[in-house]
Amino acid sequence: MTLRTSLLLLFVLFFSSSFFACKKSETLPSVNITIDSSVIHLKNDEAYRSCRVYVSIQNLQPGESDEVIWSSENPRVARVSQDGLISPEGAGETYVLATMVSGKGIAKCKVIVTDANDYKFRLVLKDKGNSNFSFNRPEAYLSLKAIERRRKMNISIDATDLPISEEYLDAIRKVGGTIVAKSKWLNTVSINCSDKFLIDKYKTLPFVKDVIMVWEGKRMTSPPNQKYTDIAQVTANHTNNVNFDYGSASDNIRMNNGQVLHQQGFKGAGIDIAVIDAGFISLKSNPAFKNVNIKGAKSFIYEDDNPYAVDDHGIFVTSCMAINLPGTYVGTAPEANYWLFRTEDRSSEAPIEEDYWVNAAEYADSVGVDIINSSLTYSNYGSFSDMNKIEDLDGKTAFATRGANAAVSKGIFLVNCAGNDNTYVGTPADSPGVLTVGSVNSSRNMDRFNSWGFTADGRIKPDVMAKGGGASVINVLGNSEKLNGTSFASPIICGLVACLWQAYPRLTNKELLEVIKKSADRASNPVLPYGYGIPDMQIAMDMSKAITISR
Repeated sequence: MTLRTSLLLLFVLFFSSSFFACKKSETLPSVNITIDSSVIHLKNDEAYRSCRVYVSIQNLQPGESDEVIWSSENPRVARVSQDGLISPEGAGETYVLATMVSGKGIAKCKVIVTDANDYKFRLVLKDKGNSNFSFNRPEAYLSLKAIERRRKMNISIDATDLPISEEYLDAIRKVGGTIVAKSKWLNTVSINCSDKFLIDKYKTLPFVKDVIMVWEGKRMTSPPNQKYTDIAQVTANHTNNVNFDYGSASDNIRMNNGQVLHQQGFKGAGIDIAVIDAGFISLKSNPAFKNVNIKGAKSFIYEDDNPYAVDDHGIFVTSCMAINLPGTYVGTAPEANYWLFRTEDRSSEAPIEEDYWVNAAEYADSVGVDIINSSLTYSNYGSFSDMNKIEDLDGKTAFATRGANAAVSKGIFLVNCAGNDNTYVGTPADSPGVLTVGSVNSSRNMDRFNSWGFTADGRIKPDVMAKGGGASVINVLGNSEKLNGTSFASPIICGLVACLWQAYPRLTNKELLEVIKKSADRASNPVLPYGYGIPDMQIAMDMSKAITISR
C-alpha cells in the first residue's frame, strides 16, 4: 500500500466516524402524549353526567400534526366524542383512548361508570307459545260482556284473544327484572330492570324477536307502591229527567244537539265507558261524583298502582260525561257505567306509556267495555326521537295505534282527542278506526291549539269537532270551571256516542263511526282542519234509525 493510499484510507475512516457521531448526537426525543386525567368516575343517573378530558403532547416537531382520534374500548360503558367529551352509557369499566393520527403516540384514561337508573324494555315476541287457554272456553280470559259484544257483531274469538304463555313469562322473569305490562294483541312483554345489559340476555331467548328500550329513569329507592285495592262505586244513577237544566254544561251539550238524545230517554244506561287518562285524584271523595257509577279503577303505572293518587286531568275529562247534577252540571252520558284507567306517567315522557295504554285497552276489552275515551296522544319523546316520527303516523305503525286498531277489531268504539300541539295528530289518534275529536270554541271556529293535518297515508284528522275552547268541566273541589283543550271535546262526543248506541244497539262500532262523521256539518265536503265538522245528534239518530230499519 502506498503512502498516498494509506492517507486516503485514514481520511475516509475519520470522516465516517465523525459523521455517525454527529447523527447520534442529533437523535430526536420521542413524542409523549398524555390525558389530563388517568381515571374518570361517572354516574349514569345524573343530568349533567359527561366529562371532558384534554390531551397534552410533548416533543412534537415543527410541522407535525397534533390531531388525535378519540375512541372507547367499550362504547356500551362509555362513549367519547371527537373533542374529548366522555359520556356514560352503562355500569362498568372501560378505557378511553387518544391516538395521534401520525401513529407516534397513544394515551389511555380509565373510565368507571356507576348506574343508579332503571330501564324498561319492550320485548317483541315471535309468538305467544303454548297456551293453557282455548277458544272453546273464552270465559276463562274474557268477561261474559266481552264475549257478548263479539257475538253481537259476529266477531270471532281468535288467537289474539289468547293470553301469552306462562312458560314464556316465567322464562323472561328468570332472566331478571319485573314484568310491568304485556299485550296479547301485539305479542309484547314490557320489563323494568336495573341492569341495562340484561338486554343481551333477553335477546337470547328463542321466542324473542326484538328488544326495544322504552324508558330510562332514576331507580326508586323503595319498592313500588302496590297496596291499592279497588272498590267499585255502585250507585243508582238513573233519573226520570229527560229535560235537563244542564247548568254550566249547557254549551257542551247543545253545540252537538246532544239534548235530543236525553229528551228521548237515552242517557247512556247500560253502556260501559273506559276512561284512559293521567289520573283521577281523590275522585271518590269529590262530591260532584257521588252518584257516578264506577265499575272499577286501575293504574297501569309500574311505580304507582293507585289510580286516584295523582293528577286532576282525569277528573276534568270524566266530568264531561259522567256528572249528573241537574241545575249545576249534567254530562253527556250521566247514566253510563265507568271504568277509570290511569296510564299516563307525568314524571316522564317515554314510549312505555304506550305499553301501559295498550295494556289498559286490553283490560277494558276483557271486562266488556263498550267505548273507550282517551284524552291522550303521543308523538314526540325527545330522547326517544326514533319513535313516532311523522312517517310512522300512518294509522298502522305506531305502537298505541296498533293497539287501538286491535281494540276496534274487537267491537270497541274508541274516541281520542286530536291533541293540543297545533301540529299533526299523534298516536293513537291517527288510527283510521278511531273517532278523533278536535276543538272549537263557542263561535264554532277551530281553537288555535288544536292539532290537525293529514296522516302519513293521506287521511284527514281530526274526524269531527266539539267544544273544547272554554269547555265547562268539574274540578277537584266539585266546582265547575272553564278549560281549553281537545281533551274535553273528546269526552263530550264520547258520552253522546254512548247515548246514541243505547238508542240503536244493533249498530256495529264501525257503522256508528260512519254515522257520527256523516251527521256533521261538513260531511259533504270534509276539509282540514275541521274534518267532517261538528256532529248533530238529531241527524245521527235519523241515520241510525234508517240503518236499523233497512236490516
